[in-house]
Amino acid sequence: MRYLLATDGSPSSLRAAEWISKHWPGDGRSTPQLFLVFVFPTPPPTDLYAGIVDFPADPADAKVRAVAERVFAATHSALGGFPGRVEEVVLAGNPAKEVLEFAAVQHAELIVLGTRGHTTSADLCLGSTSNAVVHRALCPVLIVR
Repeated sequence: MRYLLATDGSPSSLRAAEWISKHWPGDGRSTPQLFLVFVFPTPPPTDLYAGIVDFPADPADAKVRAVAERVFAATHSALGGFPGRVEEVVLAGNPAKEVLEFAAVQHAELIVLGTRGHTTSADLCLGSTSNAVVHRALCPVLIVR
């Protein structure tokens, strides 16, 4: 079983981690694999920010790693005594795009993520990672509120 938990440390992503810890459907025959995926969001390429703001775009960047470590610590705490193997993955870019690509490459059987509870009108204006993942994923997606 290969599951992906997209986490950003938000209350909804931590509730998703808690859901996994309580409802993990392990069959007892194989060691479950859980990918904890944190995507450091970066703005789309543009000259607008050139010379003004330097956004780290490398997952190995010390600033990105520092944020990821805090997110992973909170997520591990919410997972409790998860019975399987957990692999932490740090990516940078558009969160929905990166989650979808990673899930496809890893042949994830389920993507689990939280939602911040935006209304439909907010989704139209802001965009929504969970909405994009639900509509484009190649595997089932579980959204936890």
